[in-house]
Amino acid sequence: MRIYTITGKTDGFGAQYHAIMSGIAICTYKKYTYLHTPIKTLAHVKTIGELNELNEFIGINSIKKSKPIDIKEEFSFEVHTSKNPSIYYTKEVVDIIRNYYYSTGKPSLDNIDIAIHIRRGDVVKNTFGPGKIDRFIDNNFYKEVINKLLTNYPNYIIHIYSEGKVEDFSIKEHSRIKFHLNENLITTYHSLVKAKVLIMARSSLSYSAGILNENKVYYMDFWHKKLDNWINIKDLN
Repeated sequence: MRIYTITGKTDGFGAQYHAIMSGIAICTYKKYTYLHTPIKTLAHVKTIGELNELNEFIGINSIKKSKPIDIKEEFSFEVHTSKNPSIYYTKEVVDIIRNYYYSTGKPSLDNIDIAIHIRRGDVVKNTFGPGKIDRFIDNNFYKEVINKLLTNYPNYIIHIYSEGKVEDFSIKEHSRIKFHLNENLITTYHSLVKAKVLIMARSSLSYSAGILNENKVYYMDFWHKKLDNWINIKDLN
């Protein structure tokens, strides 16, 4: 049985957690043994305390190596580039990841009806990723989505999670639209996971939260393809 680990990434929490998920998925698929390597360096995280907190947050314990590691990857290329990632993210795999996630304490949250993740901060217009997909999505697109959500879910409150200032979004905050900007990463992430309706961004942060979310997930076209149980945002009427 081959021993496999994910290690070596230095980007943000969402990308690294998603990479770890891909490692668990490929190991289950290929019947490897997954050996967890804790995240060693995180972009935007400045202290060892924060890093340790995030390692504990995902709930995966590292096991002392008893055998040499056969395969080290920054992420599973096979899983990340699959046109049908549901082959790898089966119910068995998602249950494993969720069990790890809920094995450690999580923030106490008020009810989260609809969570919209809008990627800003280091993502501005013409910020391209793999496949030359622009990661930036215009405010006008979100205004259309929000109008549909307000109609389709008349009793739900919309929570917008992002960075910056309210005036950056051209969206008015009112009794049914609440902004959560520049807030604690752990609370933000868990809010995406627990939302009754999650609107993903082109981001591994909300993609990985979508894997954990047990409710309704709307997917944004991305280089990471949608899972079978997700709904394409284009189908929101």
